[in-house]
Amino acid sequence: MNQIYLKYYEQKTRKIFEDELGELSTYKYLKYTHDHFYELKNNVYIGKIDKRAPFAFLLNDDEDIYIDRTEANQLMDGDIALIEVKKGKAKVKEILKRGLDYIIATVYKRNGGFKYYTDKPLGRNILVNDESKIVEGSIVRLKVISIKNNRIFTNLDKIIGHITDPDIEILKIVATHNWPDPDMDLLEEEANNLNIDVEEEKKHRKDLIDKLIVTIDGIDAKDLDDAISLEKKDGVYHLGVHIADVSLYVKRGSLIDKEAYKKSTSVYMANKVIPMLPRKLANDYCSLNPNTEKLALSLLMKINSEGKVIEYDIAKTVIESKHRLNYDEVNDYLNKNKSLKNKELNELLTNMYELSLILKDVRDRRGEINFESEELEFVFNENNEVIDVKSRKTDKGEEIIESFMLLANETIAFHMEVNGYPSIYRIHEKPETDKLEKAIDTLNKLNININKKAIHNVKTFQNVLKDVKNTNYEYITNMTLLRAMQKAKYDMNPIGHFGLAARYYTHFTSPIRRYPDLLLHRIIKELLLGENTNLKNYKYYEKNLEEISKHTSNQERIAIDIEREVNQLKSCEYMLDKIYEQFDAQITQVLKTGFFVRISNGIEGFVNLKNTNNPGEYIDHLLSYKVGDKVYKIGDLVKVELIDVDMLDLKIDFKLINEGEVDENNS
Repeated sequence: MNQIYLKYYEQKTRKIFEDELGELSTYKYLKYTHDHFYELKNNVYIGKIDKRAPFAFLLNDDEDIYIDRTEANQLMDGDIALIEVKKGKAKVKEILKRGLDYIIATVYKRNGGFKYYTDKPLGRNILVNDESKIVEGSIVRLKVISIKNNRIFTNLDKIIGHITDPDIEILKIVATHNWPDPDMDLLEEEANNLNIDVEEEKKHRKDLIDKLIVTIDGIDAKDLDDAISLEKKDGVYHLGVHIADVSLYVKRGSLIDKEAYKKSTSVYMANKVIPMLPRKLANDYCSLNPNTEKLALSLLMKINSEGKVIEYDIAKTVIESKHRLNYDEVNDYLNKNKSLKNKELNELLTNMYELSLILKDVRDRRGEINFESEELEFVFNENNEVIDVKSRKTDKGEEIIESFMLLANETIAFHMEVNGYPSIYRIHEKPETDKLEKAIDTLNKLNININKKAIHNVKTFQNVLKDVKNTNYEYITNMTLLRAMQKAKYDMNPIGHFGLAARYYTHFTSPIRRYPDLLLHRIIKELLLGENTNLKNYKYYEKNLEEISKHTSNQERIAIDIEREVNQLKSCEYMLDKIYEQFDAQITQVLKTGFFVRISNGIEGFVNLKNTNNPGEYIDHLLSYKVGDKVYKIGDLVKVELIDVDMLDLKIDFKLINEGEVDENNS
């Protein structure tokens, strides 16, 4: 039954439709509902264990569940467990999955042998089968073989590095998630030895070298996989979206392909990138670098003044990017009229922005949920130390590229579906009703009123986000609704994209950094453009697309987790020397123990009300705290003082500063 119960954890739900579970011979902790679901009994919970020796918590959306030391003794941090609560006491009924598949440890010599120390004590002795390759100071990843009593038996999986290596903390995070780590030197050699007759390829492609084609990316980007051309003739926009022809270099079944599939995505972490492909391909052969002839797969569209694609063509092309633009200079032109000192480029950007607004209006009218995207940007000095953190929002330049890439992805998805080709799609299912209702209850308590009867209508959320724009509740509303959404994923069935309100959607535009895009290029060239149309090839894709979709979706989620942890690591490093400094902050989430706050640069931390002179009173129906005579609620602006940065748990703790306590030197 373990696998059955694990589904409830993996799907983050308390009930699953009977067809997904099959015929159950026993369902001790489940109840069958009249609408054909199997639901967890009211006093049964499944979740991840947060072990804090000697006790533990089962992490739960509503409130974490305390597990006393007697029950917690059998548990380890990260285990997935099923517990039953009776008379207020949690009983561990089943350990569904051990959280300890791998151990990251630092090696020291003790008493003539090696001892293995983890950042967080495991409370058990670690034994390694073969220590011949291990030296003192090594950071190692160990594969757990078994856990018996107070011993953990392991094999050496890999040596991550040494305690003196730069970026060793980032490498530990990556290793913790068991991210694929191929021999990149071997892959670079493979890439250098590729025998592609580029000149012969050019003879069989549409020649677009004379077109004004540009790339627009972040200033530090090196893997430029998309380029744009645009001409406006008689009120019709001739938009070209030109994507690097990576599939020409990465053949199915090759070593480079197999290793790219294992990763399925590049990982972007603060100042470090783990590329999906060898850098010879990602930054050279396939990157659409300026003033260099490149091979591409192009989508050439004609778009009328209402934003409708009235004609399109998919073609293998030869292109040359005439300019490598970055978002900063594009935004300076569009926001401040700061010329690029090139009349042709100025006119091109003006037309691009004009078309992007038309396309955005089309998406708005059909009901796209336009969440405000915001990310932390870290500034480093020459010693690789974080010297500043900024919160970067999407601006006009980013919106141009986003609009054009969205349109390209929709158009390609439409073509693949209506013409019956096997394909991989990007899907986003409707949110679960209970999660939405919980989010709406939260927002209603903030006097942001949403009609529950219209919760599955995207226009409902669209209107709410417009109402809170540029208010104190903008960030909170975006995050509350985002958390209620399903995760987008890959699938072989085009069921549509709820957030974009798109009937057809896929990922076509980033084959250097995403495997599904690379795969789709391969399908287009083989089946649509006639490179390999035999029946066996069709059957290969029909047979394998489901598994490929699951794997690439899973790898994407792991990559996101790595990126978040590295961001938190760098945030903690930045805040480490700022203990006792005071900051302006906003309350973003209220719990019974305190509240989360976000300071002006985007870094978040926790205010535990145990650290105040007056612990206050939690007011559930208002999602607020009363401390003394003052009420603190979500959205409020407060003054906080940094009191601790925990580099092991990567947590940042603040305390609330009352108005009379503000340090004038910090205000």
